[in-house]
Amino acid sequence: MPTRSRRPAGQTRALMLEVAVERVKVEGLLLDYANIELEDLIRAAGVPRSTVFRIWPDRVAFVADLVRALFEADPGFDTGFDDETLRLLAAAATGDAEEMATPHGRQIAFRAAVRLAVAHNIATVANSVAWRAYRTMSAALASGDAVPGGEDIRALLSEIEHRYLDRMAEIYRELNQAFGLRMRDGVTERDLALAVVAVIDGMSDHRRIDPAAVDAARVVAMGPEGASEWHLAGLAVYGVYAAFTESLDA
Repeated sequence: MPTRSRRPAGQTRALMLEVAVERVKVEGLLLDYANIELEDLIRAAGVPRSTVFRIWPDRVAFVADLVRALFEADPGFDTGFDDETLRLLAAAATGDAEEMATPHGRQIAFRAAVRLAVAHNIATVANSVAWRAYRTMSAALASGDAVPGGEDIRALLSEIEHRYLDRMAEIYRELNQAFGLRMRDGVTERDLALAVVAVIDGMSDHRRIDPAAVDAARVVAMGPEGASEWHLAGLAVYGVYAAFTESLDA
């Protein structure tokens, strides 16, 4: 067992969160936080009990910091997407210059961007520890059952979601510019971000129940470029994006 010693509060905080993050990676975050017991984590981290309870007066306060730590450790949280999804989008937006010079060509490039990026991103989201914790906590709140620290947790999830949606709105603004699109009157890039997140969240939930039904490729012709293999989530996101935007040339 680790030997406890006097440590600065900042080091104690970091060690406790590190141990808890590793536990959530292995076990997930249970609805009642049963696997996040402060006394157990104190023993595992080898930190002074008195310091821990000065930092976090109860388990709910600790869980709030833990969820923040999970998201801040997620490479896609502050960037909006994981690195590979961003690379796929950038490659499509800066691809064939001749193709991107015409409205027709930009539409073809845009469909390719959505098709490839969403197929990759939905798998990345499903494997994200932060996303799984977020879905567990949001599902508990939506169930109507009493959740420890319910209102505080709701406020925390709202804060996290607002930060994420703001970043996604920036990305969609950049994509619209690259592909010659604009938002339709009455909706904004942030509205688009919220709608796309809802699609990905819902599709990811169904994917956990029946991955074969969701992941099976659909061969669909969405334009004059002919039929291509689409992930079901890609088709749904493309439909949302097309409903929210129009060509600058329209």
